[in-house]
This record gives sequence, C-alpha cells and structure tokens, in this order.
Amino acid sequence: MWISVKTNQDIKKGDVLSFDSTSQKWLKASSLTSPLGVAKDNAKLSENESYYFVEMQMQGQIEAIASRDLPDEGGELNVENGAVFVDNDANHEGIICPNFINASQRLQGELVTIIIR
Repeated sequence: MWISVKTNQDIKKGDVLSFDSTSQKWLKASSLTSPLGVAKDNAKLSENESYYFVEMQMQGQIEAIASRDLPDEGGELNVENGAVFVDNDANHEGIICPNFINASQRLQGELVTIIIR
C-alpha cells in the first residue's frame, strides 16, 4: 500500500519517513517511535508548484537506504537519519531481509530490501 504525502524536496527513493507535526510533512525518520513509511521515488513538485510530495509505502516489502553496513543475515529493523540498520533489540516494526547468496556485502548508503509490518 502506498499513499502520496507532503514532504521536502530533498527526499529521495529509499528514505525512511515519519510525520513531523510542526511542519505537517513527512520527513526523514530518526527512530521507530512513530509510524513510518519509505519513499518509493524522489520527491516531486506539485502541479501548482506549491509543495513537494512523494509516494510513500507503509507496509510490505520495499527498498530502503542503509545507514550502516549490514550483516548478510539481516535482522530486526531500526531507523536513524532517514535510513535503516540492523538492531536485534528493536521493537519488531520490521525486518531487514538477508542478503542474496554470493552477493557482495550491503554497504552504508545502498538500497536494501526490508519488510515493514
């Protein structure tokens, strides 16, 4: 499931977003303390050029940006600076999928497959 939401122009595909009540926009998430979604594409300017928006997915399988190098086995999902990392003490909001067989290590800044519950 995805939905179009207001955001800032710097949001790009794979950024993890949460709602900011001050700006009334979906911005890069800093933790798992609020509902989150992942930008499906880069932010776009609205037709009347009055705001930026992005298609955001809030559940299921999607690619998100890694904030750190990731272990091949994947693990519990956590969020920092609008990106994901493995934290097996997280609250089970989602998982970072294991790496493919014989694939190179997934590094910071790369898109990785996650599942949001």
